[in-house]
Amino acid sequence: MKFFSAQFLRKTHSSKGFTLIELLVVIGILGILATALVATIDPFEQLKKASDANVKNTAVEFVDSNIRYYTTHNALPWGMTDTYGAQCGTDVGGGQGSNNTPTSTVNLVSLTNSCLSELIQDGELKTAFTSAAGVLSSILITGGTNSVTACFAPQSRAQKNDVNTKFKVSGNNSFTVAPSNQCPNATATDCYWCAQ
Repeated sequence: MKFFSAQFLRKTHSSKGFTLIELLVVIGILGILATALVATIDPFEQLKKASDANVKNTAVEFVDSNIRYYTTHNALPWGMTDTYGAQCGTDVGGGQGSNNTPTSTVNLVSLTNSCLSELIQDGELKTAFTSAAGVLSSILITGGTNSVTACFAPQSRAQKNDVNTKFKVSGNNSFTVAPSNQCPNATATDCYWCAQ
């Protein structure tokens, strides 16, 4: 009887852990599942979507700040006759007497010393708004006496396919709705999402 109990105890003590083969099989299965998950999620697409969301929010904030400015001053920053407005009118091309016809499309980062200064001084934008140069350089601005449009070219396939990514730059330096067979399009590089 002692002999059988000793053998039984040895077997139970030796079978407490996993064998090397069992561990390798489990690690292999987890690796296959992780690879399938990464392929399904596409982390680069997720990064592009996050970047697009950041640029979109910045464009909307710029347009909203101009609308708030217009509400209190009855003119957009480039329609004002003060120091900032004069420079801003040169940058955006709206200026007074432009009959709301844009004459240029500019990059938002180029406005940091003119239009943005007026909006920041008036309290419509925070000072930190100008510190996101990478985001600001992705946004194109056009405007007139009483209009402003902020657009960007999305990077992610999801945003390129969004129904609101339907604008193209037209010959008169403004953004117009593109034909439906051109935008939205997941592979197009000249379709823009615009906030107006």
